[in-house]
Amino acid sequence: MHASVNVGAWVEPALVGLAGSWIALLLHELGHAVAALALGVRIWGLRLGIGPTVWRGHCAGCRVHLKLLPFLGAVQLVDEDACAIGYRDIIAGTWRFEWVPGAWRAPVISAAGGLCNLAGLTVLLAWWEYLGHPPLGTLTGDLLLFAVASNFAGYLNLLPCFRSDGIHLLAHIRAVRFRLQYVGV
Repeated sequence: MHASVNVGAWVEPALVGLAGSWIALLLHELGHAVAALALGVRIWGLRLGIGPTVWRGHCAGCRVHLKLLPFLGAVQLVDEDACAIGYRDIIAGTWRFEWVPGAWRAPVISAAGGLCNLAGLTVLLAWWEYLGHPPLGTLTGDLLLFAVASNFAGYLNLLPCFRSDGIHLLAHIRAVRFRLQYVGV
């Protein structure tokens, strides 16, 4: 007996999942970018997604690389500004962090992505409530579910594991502790 696979049955859920993930990734990376710019830290690039390149260009003087799958992103600071807020050895591919004057901006920028996802999660839940709890199995209900789940996952990026924003925040805390011990406070 031969089982057939209905590819069409997977298209809509896959597209809804990708759309929900894109919402979360955009909120997350724009949170970092807006925080950096608001604090006077210039950005030179924004990478959104992984896989084949969909679009490459400039937006508001910033290089943008848009890839197919919304699973990873990065805001790239101008090297001199990154150095001014405490990041070291960026060009080498590995980085470390020192607490220097103005370094207080780094943890704000690191936390901004996850906090933006938390704000997005709140807005999406309010929208779900406003729409009268659209049920699963509908386009609106499914999109809201995936967007809520993806924004929650973006918020969890604040946990210190793997290459997360939480790892950056942990490096900031360690640098403050080291600096305080060094100056004898």
